[in-house]
Amino acid sequence: MAASDQQVQQFVNERVRVRAEQLRAVLLAMKDDKAAIDDVYDALDPPQNATWTDQRSDGPPYLLTPADVLAYNAFITAAIAFIEGHADWAVVQQGCVRPALG
Repeated sequence: MAASDQQVQQFVNERVRVRAEQLRAVLLAMKDDKAAIDDVYDALDPPQNATWTDQRSDGPPYLLTPADVLAYNAFITAAIAFIEGHADWAVVQQGCVRPALG
């Protein structure tokens, strides 16, 4: 049975618009990370010559390596390109109600 108009509206309000704003926030955060990574990237590439080690002491299940940071950079580069290049990204953005924070 098809959803009622009220059910569709609830889905749009509670899921589509919420997720559109979350996706926009994640995209903006990734773009900010990309803008700030140049010196970090230079310090870690190539990973075998990097001197940095993850010193986090509060017990994370895994300490990151230089290669992990470079992999994060590659991931966000691809994710940004995917999101911004997707034909429906403009439609997703239209679902946002609140202005972007940041």
